[in-house]
Amino acid sequence: MQAPRTDAPRRALFSGDRDTTPYWAALAKGGLQIQHCRDCGAWTWPPRLICSGCHGENLEWTPTDGAGEVYSWVVSHRPGAPDYVNLTPYVVALVRLDIQPDILIPGRLITDQEVRQGMRVRAQAEHITDEIGRLNWVPE
Repeated sequence: MQAPRTDAPRRALFSGDRDTTPYWAALAKGGLQIQHCRDCGAWTWPPRLICSGCHGENLEWTPTDGAGEVYSWVVSHRPGAPDYVNLTPYVVALVRLDIQPDILIPGRLITDQEVRQGMRVRAQAEHITDEIGRLNWVPE
């Protein structure tokens, strides 16, 4: 019996569910989409079946440029999965989006600058598979 290959690149993949599959799929296609209510105009995050503003069900996935500012961050020195060993240390930032002040979305911050609260960033989608992408933040 042949031993499994250990040199093949691997990625820890997220699996979408009823509420999040469109979010991951949009990232895989190179964009950031967030739920937007057709009735009251509120943005909803995290993804769910009802609007966080009016509690209605008339939500649609809407592209956004992902502009915002760093609200908080953590520097991870330990990989969350074996696939991330070569990425450590890395910064996970919680970003407050400009489109609505209560929308805070986590993602990997890619920068060589010193991270600070209020740092201006923009979303950058990373293609992983045809169904899954990863959200990165880059300085504006």
